[in-house]
Amino acid sequence: MESHVLRDNPRLSFDPRNLRVDLLVWCRSDLDITPNGPTVAVWMDMSGNGNDFAQATAIEQPTLASAGLGGRPELTFDGSNDAMDGPSFVGIVSAADDWTVVIVVRDWTWGAHTQLYYARGVLGTVGGGVTRSNVGVTSEAGPGLGFGLWNVADGHVQAYGDDSQAQGAAAIMVGVCNGGSLTMRINGTAGSTDSGTTGLHGGATTLELGKGNGNIANWDGAVSEVMIFDGVLPQNEVSALEQYLSSRYEVRV
Repeated sequence: MESHVLRDNPRLSFDPRNLRVDLLVWCRSDLDITPNGPTVAVWMDMSGNGNDFAQATAIEQPTLASAGLGGRPELTFDGSNDAMDGPSFVGIVSAADDWTVVIVVRDWTWGAHTQLYYARGVLGTVGGGVTRSNVGVTSEAGPGLGFGLWNVADGHVQAYGDDSQAQGAAAIMVGVCNGGSLTMRINGTAGSTDSGTTGLHGGATTLELGKGNGNIANWDGAVSEVMIFDGVLPQNEVSALEQYLSSRYEVRV
C-alpha cells in the first residue's frame, strides 16, 4: 500500500491517555522538547510517567526540523550516531507478552540486511546480549518495515507490515505483542503475524530511539511521535488512534 498525503482533513479531538489501556510513553515532536541549539537533548514523556528520552552528548543528538509530516516539527536522525536513551522496556510494562508500540516515521532509508535484527532500527532495547527488541526496516530485498523480538529460548520472532512501502514513505507503525504473538500494522493495514515468543526477557532494558541493539544500523530518517501502551488495545481503539495520527500527520490510513 502506497502512502498518500491528505489535504484539508479536519484534526480530531483525541487523547491517547483516555484509552482503556494505560499509556506508558507519549512523546510528540511539537511539545515538551528540550533543545540544545538546533538539536534535541530531551524528548519529554507526556503520559505523566516521566519516561523521557534523552541524549547528553551534543554530536549524538537528533536535529529538530520544522516542516515534517502535516507541517509539524520532527526529530531527524543522521544514520550515524544519533540516538536517545529512554526507560527500561521490560521495566515499565506489566506483562512481558502484552504491549503495544506506536511510532510515526518518514524519510528513512533501507537497512543493510534482509532480516530485521541485522538491518536498521528506529526503536529498540540496548541491554542484554541475549535478549533484544527492535522496530525498524530491512533492506529493500527483505519484508520491509516491521518489529521483532529475540532471545535464546524463543529465537527470532518478527512481524512485518505491507512490503510495498517505498523508501522513505510516511508510516504510522503499530506493533502489538499479544500473548506471545506479534502483529505489525502499517498505515491502518495489518501485515504479518508471527508467534512463538514469550515476550520481553529481563535483558530487554534501556529503550533507545534511533537505533537499538548493537547488531543493527542507526536510523536514517525522521520520527514524529512515539507511544507505548501497557497492554493490547482493542481494535476499535487502534482504529481511533490510527485516525488521530492520520489526521495529525496527513497520512492516509
